[in-house]
Amino acid sequence: MKILKFQGLGKIGLEETSMPTADEQNVVIKVRASALCGSELKRFKSEPAQNNDFFNAGHEVVGIIEDAPPDSPYQIGMRVGARVVQGCGQCEYCAQNNEIGCVNKQTGYSRNAHAEYYRLGIQGIHPVPDNAEWPEAAILTGDGLGVPIRASRRLGDTSGKKVVVLGLGPVGLSNVLVQSFKGANVMAADLISYRIEHAKTLGATNAFHIRDLKPAVMDWTEGSGADIVIIAVGHNDALNQAIDLVKYRGTIFQVGEISQATINPSAVFIRKEVTWTGSWYYTSADWEDMLGLYQAGLPIDKLITHTYPFEKAQEAYDTFVSGESGKVVLTYP
Repeated sequence: MKILKFQGLGKIGLEETSMPTADEQNVVIKVRASALCGSELKRFKSEPAQNNDFFNAGHEVVGIIEDAPPDSPYQIGMRVGARVVQGCGQCEYCAQNNEIGCVNKQTGYSRNAHAEYYRLGIQGIHPVPDNAEWPEAAILTGDGLGVPIRASRRLGDTSGKKVVVLGLGPVGLSNVLVQSFKGANVMAADLISYRIEHAKTLGATNAFHIRDLKPAVMDWTEGSGADIVIIAVGHNDALNQAIDLVKYRGTIFQVGEISQATINPSAVFIRKEVTWTGSWYYTSADWEDMLGLYQAGLPIDKLITHTYPFEKAQEAYDTFVSGESGKVVLTYP
């Protein structure tokens, strides 16, 4: 079978490798669509990896079960998608369907999903509705919907609240879509004009370049600041910008990876009484809401701006890296 390999410094190749196999804990799916994720770009841009296991970070994947263990409820021919963080299934957090908190080392399947076939643990299988097109299904069962739904569940009812989304990559755009659909008033910001305009099509009340955001937010909120600021970008200064934009006793919610930042804790937590929290990926507890919101008419297809056949993966990544896109999806015959 063919598999995508990052060759280093922004180059991609398709190489031949052996087929994965099913066993008691894993199925094999024939891949029909896999979505690109920003978490893959570091490896895409880096020097070539010094190993031969064809590692890549593709993990938003859907397809048809090709092989399954005997007596499995997951039968050959089923349309399924992947939740790739599955946990040990035994610890306190896994028992609560909160697998990303697994204390016995999270079991992950986020390797090599950009391939003609993919091996997936049976604890992370979600059936795909028959009416979902494959690219759309990759959003439904992957980060594209899972991340903003988990954030939404943790934030609670945001109907009527004023929410600012900082950063309009796929994660930011998906938060705009979900929050708007659930009744929040959303303002969004980024550096790239394409994404700023796309946010408006997903329900944002308005969207601005980052440099123009503060006066717009203060005018919008009559000087008080936003009820909630969602950080969906990995820049260290985003946190301080969020602190500046959120109102007294407001909430900062982080879904973007920020490894370091300098803040004044007394000014933030004591004087302003801000709540700062966040979330990562999604769990089996979030799936019911993901599927339910999709069935209620959430237009997740609007997140997808480009689809490419698997053979044109290089073009797909080049488009994604340019910033002139929303979600980019690879399709397979």
